[in-house]
Amino acid sequence: MLDKDLIDAARGALPCDLNLANATLVDLIAGEIRRGVTVSVRKGRVVGVDDGLRAERTIDLKGLYLAPGLVDALAHPEPSSPPPPESALIGGPRATTAVVADPHEIANVLGYDGMRYMLASSEGLPLDVYFMVPSCVPATEFDTAGAALYASDMYPFLREPRVLGLGEVMNYPGVLSKDQKLLDKLALFRQAGRPIDGHAPGLAGKDLSAYLAAGIGSDHECTSPEEAREKLAKGMYIMMREGSTAKDLRRLLPALSPRTAGSFLICSDDRHPDDLVDEGHMDHALRLLLEGGVDPIDAFRVACSNPARWFGIPGMGAIAPGYRADFVAFERLERFEAKLVFKDGALVAEEGQILREPPPSRPPLRDSVNIKWLTEEDFRIPAPHAGGRIRVIEARPESIITGELLLEPKVEEGLCVADPARDIAKLFVIERHTGSGNIGKGFISGFGLKRGAIGCTISHDSHNMIVAGVDDRSIFKAARHLNKLKGGLVFAVGDDVLLDLPLPVAGLMSDRDAKFVVERLRAFDELFHREGLANPSPLMTLSFMALPVIPKLKITDRGLVDVERFTPVELFVD
Repeated sequence: MLDKDLIDAARGALPCDLNLANATLVDLIAGEIRRGVTVSVRKGRVVGVDDGLRAERTIDLKGLYLAPGLVDALAHPEPSSPPPPESALIGGPRATTAVVADPHEIANVLGYDGMRYMLASSEGLPLDVYFMVPSCVPATEFDTAGAALYASDMYPFLREPRVLGLGEVMNYPGVLSKDQKLLDKLALFRQAGRPIDGHAPGLAGKDLSAYLAAGIGSDHECTSPEEAREKLAKGMYIMMREGSTAKDLRRLLPALSPRTAGSFLICSDDRHPDDLVDEGHMDHALRLLLEGGVDPIDAFRVACSNPARWFGIPGMGAIAPGYRADFVAFERLERFEAKLVFKDGALVAEEGQILREPPPSRPPLRDSVNIKWLTEEDFRIPAPHAGGRIRVIEARPESIITGELLLEPKVEEGLCVADPARDIAKLFVIERHTGSGNIGKGFISGFGLKRGAIGCTISHDSHNMIVAGVDDRSIFKAARHLNKLKGGLVFAVGDDVLLDLPLPVAGLMSDRDAKFVVERLRAFDELFHREGLANPSPLMTLSFMALPVIPKLKITDRGLVDVERFTPVELFVD
């Protein structure tokens, strides 16, 4: 129901709550920057711009730029993070006032209950958290998830005011093959007039057109300007991703022009809390746009108003009467850094410090790490009598796209073993939801791991346990310790655990505060540096090696998958 006080305040019959005077307004509607502007706010809404309205409180911005709050168009907030209330302490002060989350991580572990947990724990924060319903739970038929969400399970979420649409449709082969369960989900959200996010790395030509014909309208997997241009030409919104592992924004800048800027958004996708603290959130992505020569008005449209248009969020993304009073004030365009952040007309952060503590929230959840009893022998890989080569996953820095190497294995006493001299480690995915005993076995290159084993219960998207190591004892210790923690991150050498981070909330999130999580993640970075690991983000990279929807070679609890052919493949060839 419309609040009549907004009309009276806009006409001057009632005082406003707040005037922000002497602002340099970044006007995304007129497409210009205006100086000496006063913005008037009542009950969390803009009611006037330079209308001479009186207010109970006035803040003189003294020429500071004033822009709408920034929007993260796609975030998976669960991995290696504190719960949502604590996460808000990291992103909120950095100018982010809204996040569109796709909680398919926790949904793949806990299903309907996981989605409900995220909704409940993200209420009352100093930034808005919207949700897309995860479309692929389970993600594919090649791995074992902890839950399933069908169209019938999704229907109740359409009544939730903070649920916007259907999350990234990763199973594009399922769309092209007309998988009925997936088409039912698409039909549900199409009929409701809701946005449907895409996930289609490298998809082009007729297959891309068929994918879009199903009602999908965005993509965050572009890694080249050419890919982005084709998808733009066919009507897609392009989310420029700047995460902890996948950093695509700079690569896509050549495709962003004044003519195409209206179809770009920015997103974090997967970003570690320590990177949020050290580099920033959407403020970091906005800086990259501005440093890349993007016109400031276009850059702010990408960061603020375009997401509101794609997701259909009314009153977001501009500073004008009727819009939400979500603002960021800053000193310089050439080096964007939030000085003041306003949410619903209230000052919530100043100089990078949050001023309004989020409410504590700890909705109950069941334990989610349930593995079959393990022995060290479970991690042996017998060599075939006929010899032959092995398929090795080639991990690449700052990318979740992998290569496939065909190499001669190192064999000792009839077993294929790791070969640190050639940067080849053993790799295992252990099913952790049902205690089935499934263990996918393989090899990986690109970490530079010289001793021990690293492991985690974050392995997109089914989030089984994943461990890479150079000897069976360390691998065994890492797996056992992750089970003891009820989920987390670990680095083990022999029988010793050098470092861990417990993540008992679905095996994905910490139950500790943001400070603890960030300190542990930084300790991991320092340890990896001392150990001489070649990959800049080993644990984040490791977590994507079980994602069988990103080319080329991946591993699940059921074995290796050739993603380009979307089919299981054997470890041994020839």
